Amino acid sequence: MKEGIVLVLLVGFGIVDIRKKSLSVPVLVLVLGAAVLFRLLWDGGIVAGGAGLLSGFLICAVGKISRGQIGMGDGFLLAVTGMLLGFWKNMELFLTGLFFCAVFSAGILIFFRKGRGYQVPFVPFLAVAQLFRILVLL
Repeated sequence: MKEGIVLVLLVGFGIVDIRKKSLSVPVLVLVLGAAVLFRLLWDGGIVAGGAGLLSGFLICAVGKISRGQIGMGDGFLLAVTGMLLGFWKNMELFLTGLFFCAVFSAGILIFFRKGRGYQVPFVPFLAVAQLFRILVLL
C-alpha cells in the first residue's frame, strides 16, 4: 500500500515539476503531515519513518552544499517518501532516480547538444524509479 501511495505522490508532483519547474513547500509540508499520520495510525513504524525523514533532510543539506543543484522541494519530497518507505528503501528510490536521470541527461547531452547548464526536473525520474522498484525490485 505504501509503495502505491508513494507512486501516486511522485506522479502528481512530477507533473507539477515538469510544468512549473518547482514544488510548493507548503503543499509538501501538508503531505508530510499526512505521511506522519499514516505512519502513526496505520503502519506504526515511526522509528523507520523518522530515519526515512532524516534521509530526505540529508538530501536537502546536500542541495544547500551544492548551491541548489538539488532543489529544496526535491529534498522535502524525499523526506515525505522517506517517512513512508523508510531509510533504505528511500535511498534505493533516490539512487535509482539518479541513475535514470543520468541516462536521460547523457542522451540530452549527446543527441541534442545541450550544455552543462541545462536543467531537467528530477521528480519525474523518481516516479519512474518508483515504478521500476514496484515492477522489478519488489
